[in-house]
Amino acid sequence: MEHVERRVSWRGMDPESGEDLWAVAHIGACWAADCAWEYKPPSSLRNDNWLARCLFSRKEALRRAAVAVNQITLNGRTFARWNKHYTARFAG
Repeated sequence: MEHVERRVSWRGMDPESGEDLWAVAHIGACWAADCAWEYKPPSSLRNDNWLARCLFSRKEALRRAAVAVNQITLNGRTFARWNKHYTARFAG
């Protein structure tokens, strides 16, 4: 199910707090704080507003990735629906 896979990837350190920052990414987009996919601009075009919306602590990024996995459909099904489909299909 790589088409619905979400990647939590390290994006550097917060210069103020020194904490690692993580993004939930998928095919050129990042999961933003408002629970919507947002275009991921090149590094040179990312402003403070974008960074605040799209970068999180590792724990928060993992939590958001678990939510984001069911926000994209593949052939009309979410990841949860595909899992249910395959479980029913191959259970017997």
